[in-house]
Amino acid sequence: MRNIEQKYGIIGKSEEIRQLIQAVEQVAPSNISILILGESGVGKELVAKALHELSLRRHGPYVIVNCGAIPAGTIESELFGHKKGSYTGAVEDRKGFFETADKGTILLDEIGELPPETQVKLLRVLEQGEITRVGESTSRKVDVRVIGATNRDLGDEVRNGRFRKDLYYRLKTIMIRIPALRERREDIPMLAEYFMMRYADEHHAAYKPITPQAMELLLRAPWEGNVRELKNFIESVFILENGKIIRPETVSMHLNPHYREGHYDTRLPVRVNKDSEQVERELILRQLFLLRQDIEEIKNKLSQIDIGDVVTMNKMKDISRYIQGTEAHDIDVEAAAEDRTIQEIEKETIARTLEKYYGSKRKTAQALGMSERTLYRKIKEYDLRD
Repeated sequence: MRNIEQKYGIIGKSEEIRQLIQAVEQVAPSNISILILGESGVGKELVAKALHELSLRRHGPYVIVNCGAIPAGTIESELFGHKKGSYTGAVEDRKGFFETADKGTILLDEIGELPPETQVKLLRVLEQGEITRVGESTSRKVDVRVIGATNRDLGDEVRNGRFRKDLYYRLKTIMIRIPALRERREDIPMLAEYFMMRYADEHHAAYKPITPQAMELLLRAPWEGNVRELKNFIESVFILENGKIIRPETVSMHLNPHYREGHYDTRLPVRVNKDSEQVERELILRQLFLLRQDIEEIKNKLSQIDIGDVVTMNKMKDISRYIQGTEAHDIDVEAAAEDRTIQEIEKETIARTLEKYYGSKRKTAQALGMSERTLYRKIKEYDLRD
């Protein structure tokens, strides 16, 4: 399960996500068509990609088609291809998306947007494995697994006559529903941290922890655009926030104005797996570790001018303030250390982070703001191997 999470970005620890991943693992190896349902922004393409990569067709092509973005007049040509001269502008024979996806998988995103006449031809592909190019009279065999995705209620579309009943029942043999983010709020901290680490890595910048108070605001926002909206929000605050920590005022400033105007109930209970004290503790430990890195760099420079290698906790605090500014996140190094050495704190931080990411060295290194090479050296130094 964790391999799917790490490789395909299906992030979360909620029961809803656990069931989703189990469903993907179960149906991926088959060749049967699948219908993915979910609101815009929930990650339907991520699930479709995982279904392809975990199938026997993973070495074949994977083609994504946004049915809502193709004009009705050309969609059949795009999907099934055309013969030269079949219409104005058809200057040569051309394969469509289905032939391109032969021996692989095709994702028909927003499948509910297909015109009725195209739905008939799609049903033929599903039932007989055949397509006919526009302008041709002979059919061609194709071996394609079809995955449909939509944010519409196709049952309502059928009742209103906008979607063929026979195609709907052919597609709905296996349906995977992706829950909206508001239905799995306990996944928001993990998602926010994942995106923050990702942007830090992409921009070669320091990770910016989110304070418990700021995270509380994220937990209570409705996120009408689902995971995509949260992802874009984290990217914007990462780029626009100059500080080293994401605070509540930063979140409030960048939140959708519609949310800030009180259109959601901040009194609603939110289920999380960590209490605020634990989150605060992890935040302090992470900052201590970043401080440790700065101290190590300064110690190396001081040693070059014959100043002793031992730096006391008080000097470490002074140096930290010099480096990070007098406010330095208001972290009291001595109090947080609880009379333990910085080495003990570092060892505990690495051990906990490794456990959090199920032994993933890459994610642990990213979360702690160090190179994987340094992490491996620390693991050996502190004898943290399994």
